[in-house]
Amino acid sequence: MLRNHGLLTVGETVSQAFFRMYYLEKACEIQLAAQAAGELVLPPAEVCEHTERQFNDPGRPLDDGELSDPDAMQLAWAAMFRLLDRVAPGYRD
Repeated sequence: MLRNHGLLTVGETVSQAFFRMYYLEKACEIQLAAQAAGELVLPPAEVCEHTERQFNDPGRPLDDGELSDPDAMQLAWAAMFRLLDRVAPGYRD
């Protein structure tokens, strides 16, 4: 986060940088809304630790039906292009 300039993200691909920015902006928006509602009630530490392990341990064995793309970037990027093809089919020209 850059003071007086906003958010900055990078990625190995355009899709990765785009979705990192999208989710970072959404997280900031959600945090501000939650703080405006009053005192925050955080989940227990063991729930936070379990969630962190799910997101940050890419070497762990996958559960049934779990995607091999942990951030679902490939899936989301393909969906964005399908949406773009529907709403603005001339964008490729």
